[in-house]
Amino acid sequence: MELRKWKIRAPLHIFVAVTLFLLQLLAANANIDHSAQSSVSATSSRLLASPRSFTGRPSTWRSRWRRRRRRNKVNRASREFLFAHNVVRARVGEPPLQWDGRLAAYARAWANQRVGDCRLVHSNGPYGENIFWASQNTWRPRNVVKVWADENRFYDVNANSCEPHQMCGHYTQIVWRDSTKVGCASVDCSNGGVYAICVYNPPGNYEGENPFGSYKGLVGLVRDDPPAVIGGMA
Repeated sequence: MELRKWKIRAPLHIFVAVTLFLLQLLAANANIDHSAQSSVSATSSRLLASPRSFTGRPSTWRSRWRRRRRRNKVNRASREFLFAHNVVRARVGEPPLQWDGRLAAYARAWANQRVGDCRLVHSNGPYGENIFWASQNTWRPRNVVKVWADENRFYDVNANSCEPHQMCGHYTQIVWRDSTKVGCASVDCSNGGVYAICVYNPPGNYEGENPFGSYKGLVGLVRDDPPAVIGGMA
C-alpha cells in the first residue's frame, strides 16, 4: 500500500519541480530581454542627442566652413609674409619684425579699395609702405617679398642710395632697423591680377638716414616710378 502511494506521489512531485523550474526559467528570460531592451534604448537616445555638428541649417554649416577657410587662408598668408621679411632681415643681422593686427587691418582696408583697378597707388598713411601688382594671381606672399628683397643688388651701401634708374626703396624698408612691426594683405584684382601691400611701423626710408642705423649726412634714397606692363611695385 505504501508502495502504491509512493508511485502515485512521485509523478506529482516531479511535475511540481519541473513546473517551478520552467517558471524560474521564464522569469529569467523576461529579465534578460527587459535589460537588453533598456540598454539599446539608452544607447539610441545618446546617439541621437550627442552630435552637435548636425544642428542648424545646411546653409549655416556652409557659411561657417567658408569663414573658417578664409580665416585659415589669411593666417597662412600672414605667417608667410612675416617669415619672408624676417629671412631677409636675418641675412643682414637685423632683428625680426613682429606681426601687427592693426597694421594688417589697415593694409586689408586699402587693398580692398584697389580691387577694382589695382593701380599702384599709395595710401599716403602714417606708415612705411610697399605695394605690388602682377597681372596673374598665382603670386604667393613669399614671392612678393622676394621681388622687393631682390632690389638689394641696386642698393649702394657706401653711398646710401639706389643705382641710377633703379629702385631699392622696397628693400631698404624691409631691412630698416627702426621698423619693428609689419602688417600685410593681398587681394585678387577684378582683372585677374593680384595686388599686395605691406605697411611698417615705425616707417623707414627717411631721407638722409641709413637703413642699418639712423644717422644724418648721407644721400637720401631715390624712389622711381614703377613699371606697369607686366607687374610693378611702388
